[in-house]
Amino acid sequence: MKIKHLCFILLFPLFVYCKEGVKTQENETGKPATIKVLLEKDSEGILLEARGPFVVNNPENGKKLSSGRRGKRFYLYPHEEGIKWGENFLGIFQLQVAPTSSETTFLINGVQYRGAIEVYYVEGKISVINEVDVESYVKATLSEKGLRGLSPNVVDAIAIIARTDAYYKALLNHGAFWHVTATDVNYHGSGLTLQNLEIDKGVDNTRYLIMTYEGQPFPCSWTENSGGKTASYSSIFRKSASTPRGVESPFASKSRQETHWSLNIDTQELAKVVKTNRVTGIDLFVDHFSGRVYAARLHDGTHKEDIEFSTLQKALGQEKLRSNDFSVSIKGNTAVFEGYGKGAGVGLCLYSASQMAERGDEAPSILSEFFPDALVEKMRSYPEAIISNHKSSFVSPKQKQATKKKYKLLH
Repeated sequence: MKIKHLCFILLFPLFVYCKEGVKTQENETGKPATIKVLLEKDSEGILLEARGPFVVNNPENGKKLSSGRRGKRFYLYPHEEGIKWGENFLGIFQLQVAPTSSETTFLINGVQYRGAIEVYYVEGKISVINEVDVESYVKATLSEKGLRGLSPNVVDAIAIIARTDAYYKALLNHGAFWHVTATDVNYHGSGLTLQNLEIDKGVDNTRYLIMTYEGQPFPCSWTENSGGKTASYSSIFRKSASTPRGVESPFASKSRQETHWSLNIDTQELAKVVKTNRVTGIDLFVDHFSGRVYAARLHDGTHKEDIEFSTLQKALGQEKLRSNDFSVSIKGNTAVFEGYGKGAGVGLCLYSASQMAERGDEAPSILSEFFPDALVEKMRSYPEAIISNHKSSFVSPKQKQATKKKYKLLH
């Protein structure tokens, strides 16, 4: 069932979607959804300050170890017999420092965080995790993306998308020590909230609202300008998750020629990206519906190397390789890229969404155009039914390096 015809009104700053069949969690008393962010790994120690009342627990068994009413500031570090943070926690190799007041915050090496801080001692080093409510997490991560000057309806749509993606990531390995790493999601704590009031308002307006597809939150994102067509998230990022299909975007299609870009790059420079001696040919692997590139195969005459689009774009620069809607040819010692649009062409097209907002479309209609067959649901906490559908993959802090699978080109 599509959501484009759902009505929505602003009420006590929550959206209310008036359509039979739209699900709403009735339980408002459970723990709000949280996400665990890995802040530090294999660290010698951190300067941890609690600003406000707190309690120290052993996350292994939930036993209370200590507490404080006025805060605490000490260097936290591991030693042979446990962890020390002002006092010695002998025989303790896991700590959770949790707030006992909504006003309590924590500083780690001068950076402010909300939620709880978890510390794990592993082989003489510590890993530090921030378990934060998803609403605060979404505000913090969106504030880093430079989203300014957008219609409130577009910002509301972006907030729902970001929250949906956060729910998906937290549920993917729900029982793991952490769900995402701070560097991967560009998370710098709560200090940047209130820096972009448009984002904060959009998150507050849509509090607890996510999209589900086939009954589950799903990985999703947005692109600046699709150039006419979007692709499904799973087709570009090669995820096994079930995600809504790509769509045609009439607004972006009409202005496609205005988004044309080109890139000429020396083949020797391109060879360095994939660590080969030279580049004699390039094959592109594309999503059949949108024609968007999800990977490239570079030949050096005797060997071939596969590289994902996101990796290639990061290596060449987003302002150079502007999108994955491109063709490429080799002319002499130069690789010539010709393309359209900006971004990975996945999910919401911001250009089209802005045009829709100008004609009066609200967030539900905007989302329905780019996420067909998705439903908007109010989900304050993670339902047990959804958690049970996600097989936990236990990620231990004892892992010294993240497991990386060699990219396998999919046909």
